Amino acid sequence: MSLRSHQLRKPAVYVTESEFEVLSDLAESRATRGATLLGDELGRAIILKDGEFPRAFVRLRSVVAYTDMMTGRSRRVQIVPPEDADIDQKRLSVITPVGAALIGLAVGDSIGLNTDDGRTHVLRVDAVEYDHETA
Repeated sequence: MSLRSHQLRKPAVYVTESEFEVLSDLAESRATRGATLLGDELGRAIILKDGEFPRAFVRLRSVVAYTDMMTGRSRRVQIVPPEDADIDQKRLSVITPVGAALIGLAVGDSIGLNTDDGRTHVLRVDAVEYDHETA
């Protein structure tokens, strides 16, 4: 699939009822690029009842393995609220551009993202794991 098709077609975004309000509050609480992106993604989200998931998707506190298709670099991080973020511990805030782009994506989905320096990245979700607080 070409880079252009990634920019035109966005994958479905899944959010549970219980997390929708929390994520919305976080998106509205900051005037940052990542918070704006999170708000945009929530605006097109499919809201699911807790426990009714069609497949694994990135949620708060889930661990996601993803690959930047432009660089080939793979990473594994936990998506967390801003107060729990610690990049040294591989805990990435949901209101960072990468965290906001990944939230709600299912395994196999990919999304285009432009960084502040103008570089384009295409992030593909390779795996999602839930910890005991998320499940």
